[in-house]
Amino acid sequence: LLLTYKHFVGDTKGWVEVKKSELARLGLLDSISSASYEKDNYIYLDEDIDFSFFLLSIGSEIELIEISVNDNYFCNYKKYRGDN
Repeated sequence: LLLTYKHFVGDTKGWVEVKKSELARLGLLDSISSASYEKDNYIYLDEDIDFSFFLLSIGSEIELIEISVNDNYFCNYKKYRGDN
């Protein structure tokens, strides 16, 4: 089963969109840094920090759909602070 995720690529950084419920199922919500963002039912994992932990946890092949954005694309999103 090939899992597909959206990869938002900015000028200097990127984030991968993952459903909050999927991260909860993997027990990863407490280990996500504030370099990631959240909105609605999704967490946008920082590609350099949090996404690597996610990749190790799912243990299956994935496909990333690249979406070009500006680095300030997520400025109206909430920085991830844990499950409050």
